[in-house]
Amino acid sequence: MFVGGLGAFAAMRAASPTVGLGFGTYALWMLRWEDALELIARTGYDGVELAAMAGWPTAPERLSRSDRARMRQHLADSGLEVPALLESLQIHPLRSRGENLDRLRRAIDLGADVSPGKPPAIETVLGRKPAEWEEARHGMVDEIGEWVRVAADAETVICFKPHVSHAVNDIERSLWLTRQIDSPHFRCTFDYSHLWLAGLDLEDSLEALLPVCHYVHLKDAGRDGDGHRFLLPGDGQTDYPAMFRKMRELGFQGYATVEISSQIHRDDRFEPIPATRTCYERMSAAIEQARLIRPRGA
Repeated sequence: MFVGGLGAFAAMRAASPTVGLGFGTYALWMLRWEDALELIARTGYDGVELAAMAGWPTAPERLSRSDRARMRQHLADSGLEVPALLESLQIHPLRSRGENLDRLRRAIDLGADVSPGKPPAIETVLGRKPAEWEEARHGMVDEIGEWVRVAADAETVICFKPHVSHAVNDIERSLWLTRQIDSPHFRCTFDYSHLWLAGLDLEDSLEALLPVCHYVHLKDAGRDGDGHRFLLPGDGQTDYPAMFRKMRELGFQGYATVEISSQIHRDDRFEPIPATRTCYERMSAAIEQARLIRPRGA
């Protein structure tokens, strides 16, 4: 009976891809990194996305070697994984290629220090405006090619996000870019909030993009007059149980990480602890409804 039970459990795990639930320190800039990691672990998340942009407590230039050693131990003690670092390697005429490459290398070094043997992905938007796509796309391919050579040497992955306000803002452009780069070290981040704003269907978006995705961001969006506003996951129209079921059907394995927009966390009324807990309650319940297995068996 006991052996059979283990066999049944193993079969269930094989049939249900493992999807970790993460939370990003992008929204926790007001906390010491030690307190942010403690909050995320105590809440129940499986992993943490460290914000590596300039000015954040977890930016590479703000963390000494001793800080990184302490962070590595803190992560090990708490059981948190680091699936990704959040950067902003925007391709722009006023930002040199060297600057982006330097930031990429610093992020990769930080990832190696805090998560040795399991390099975090480097998650980024790509910049430029939607109307600049035709003039910019071939130059973007050239610059990204340089990034990918650095990522390949470090055995990590650069994940770009289609962004409603940037040149790569839909499925067609995302797929064109991944085909041009043609590397396992350059993949997509699935963030339905941006695709929802583009008027795209959830299931169609997942079927088109998930095969080239390495990572998932969780947040919602809504219309705000002639503009838009990003929301906590669950405050919009996304059907998260349906989304996770489709991810399971398509065999996605990896991390889905809550990203709280700066439109929210820069508001004086933002409360980081309740927001962290609310997002966990909503997303962990949706993952459970979809019968996905989480890394720590939560």
